[in-house]
Amino acid sequence: MRVREFFTLRSGDFGVLWKYQLMLGVLLVLSGVLITIFPEILIALVAAAVIMAGVGLIGSAWWLRRLEQRSRGLSVIDTLEW
Repeated sequence: MRVREFFTLRSGDFGVLWKYQLMLGVLLVLSGVLITIFPEILIALVAAAVIMAGVGLIGSAWWLRRLEQRSRGLSVIDTLEW
């Protein structure tokens, strides 16, 4: 297979893509209408985003702490000899 053929999209390749975009557009419009009717939903969405960002930062800090503990035992000589 040539590289040009690999990156070429044929007309049959868009069968699922337009349905996904249509569903996403309808979902966004419905979300906007629901937020307009019930402003409490916006508060809940913002709170959920802040909580998810906090959980992500805690997970990242925990992963970096484990990485630091694992690499603390290595000395400069050990890494150069590798």
